Amino acid sequence: MVTYALDFETYYDKECSIKTLGPLGYFSHPNFDAYMVSVVGDDGYKFVGNPKDFDWSLIKDSIVLSHNASFDETLYLFGVDRGWWDYSEVKAWYCTADMAAFCRLPRSLKNATAEAFGLTVDKSTRDNMSGKKWNNMTDEFKEEVSEYALKDSELCLDLWKKYSDQWPDSEKEISNLNRKIVQGGIPIDQSLLKDQLEKVKVRLFEAEQNIPWIEESPLLSRAAFDNQCRLVGLEPPASLAATDEKAQEWIDHHSEKHKWITSVRDWRRINAIKKKLESFDYATMPDSRFYGGIMYFGAHTGRFSGSGGNLNLQNLPREEMFGANLRHLIAPKEGRKLIVVDLSQIEVRTLCWLAEDKNMLAEIADTDDIYEAFAIRFKMWGREKGLLKKEDPKLRHIVKALVLGCGYGVGVDRFASMTGFSVDQAREGIARYRYFMPKIKGYWSILNNKIKKAHAAKVDLVHVLPSKRELNYGKIKRVSGDRKGFTRRNFFNDYIAAIPKNGKKLPVRLWGGLLAENLSQALARDIFSDMMMRLDKAGHKIIFHVHDEVIIEEDADKAEEAYKDIVSIMSNPPKWIPDIPLQAEGEILTKYEK
Repeated sequence: MVTYALDFETYYDKECSIKTLGPLGYFSHPNFDAYMVSVVGDDGYKFVGNPKDFDWSLIKDSIVLSHNASFDETLYLFGVDRGWWDYSEVKAWYCTADMAAFCRLPRSLKNATAEAFGLTVDKSTRDNMSGKKWNNMTDEFKEEVSEYALKDSELCLDLWKKYSDQWPDSEKEISNLNRKIVQGGIPIDQSLLKDQLEKVKVRLFEAEQNIPWIEESPLLSRAAFDNQCRLVGLEPPASLAATDEKAQEWIDHHSEKHKWITSVRDWRRINAIKKKLESFDYATMPDSRFYGGIMYFGAHTGRFSGSGGNLNLQNLPREEMFGANLRHLIAPKEGRKLIVVDLSQIEVRTLCWLAEDKNMLAEIADTDDIYEAFAIRFKMWGREKGLLKKEDPKLRHIVKALVLGCGYGVGVDRFASMTGFSVDQAREGIARYRYFMPKIKGYWSILNNKIKKAHAAKVDLVHVLPSKRELNYGKIKRVSGDRKGFTRRNFFNDYIAAIPKNGKKLPVRLWGGLLAENLSQALARDIFSDMMMRLDKAGHKIIFHVHDEVIIEEDADKAEEAYKDIVSIMSNPPKWIPDIPLQAEGEILTKYEK
């Protein structure tokens, strides 16, 4: 059986692009043109030219590769639907970008091949293709584009030959299932979308009226902001980032006297919401479905992530902001329901399992309220089971903070900041957690020793998960003294690992608590992935997923029965970890609200 690497080349410009419009919006744009496909087989076959001239029967029953299969496969199926070319059923279509991410390589073809083969790939041809139609290209540039396209397919095939054996079949299935989910689309209430977009535009206009330089400079001009600060006798803050605590303190302190400061902050926030709504609008097709990305292996631990851009489906705000509730936009048509089910406190369970705290696992399995089980362990609750949530919600909140905050060895200052506790309360809480959870504390030490041994032996730090997947940190380095770029206090004699992120390998301080967090999240991801596969095989149509939560679309009259089956499937652990107690819970909804 022949394996083919396939890559489309398409027209794009600033307005007509997949980033702006989403895949189907891009393909449907009047300026769109799929003017070239390059195909390279492992039997030596090569083709480069107009996809309408390619014999698509050639790929029938074969394995097809693309270094962004979410784009190339979706375009192929779109072209079939439009009658541009014939359909041929392939054995499988795999994404080598997904494979690269799994194998600790950068996702981009350029950077992946650079690391894998030491090659420098020139992408200037692709950049120069912007705004150029095939018919308007010179013969010389057409030849350059053809060579570029063919080279991309050859490199894609080379990557597959070198790394496909390192990519387990189970992971190939998860990658393909995730792509199938994305291709299915998410139902959107377009009427509500238009309404929210108009409300946000009004709020944006209202905020603009209070900004002094509205007629003089771009509203996001930092220079104009700083100049206005000095005009009123204020020293501008070093940053205006929403995530910068000092910046927010500065705004809160001065905004009461200078209302324009609040308006600038609001404008920035409203504009961010507007961009998210516009992304929904651009990528929602006439069938009222949004076709957006969820990225396989988007984090070092293997967890999925949003595919970038203005709209991250993995991080939609829960609350209404400036007249918009992004989650409520996800709503099926009349006669359909959403079934939203998640794995209850999955990371707490995986951490206890990894630390081999069998007594705690037994206590968790024997209760419907996991935080009550911990309250009993911490000797903070001595009454009947099943009553903590109802009778003492404040205590439950405190215990929840302890459980979620202290499992990975958090420090006093950080824990106080996370919870709003005083420093003394944070110190007392951490001490209580560590006293009553000796297995967890011991697990951090075990992992610390593992890091030290890997460094001393000059071997890769590798942890084999119960699924048999490996979490690999590569060679561990030791760095002494101050280091730029770390937000915590300066550390000495730190162990450093290079973690793939955003196409680069970034240095991360590695210690027992962080490794425990990574392993807990990685195990949770593997459990969740296994469940997605089982749900799909059971016929449940997943429309998207967020960390440990699946959202499934179902006919209203079948929703109750489907819900019970989904909860049952998700409450049963995978065969490779039968002794972990799991609990799934959820709701049947007419719109996404969780």
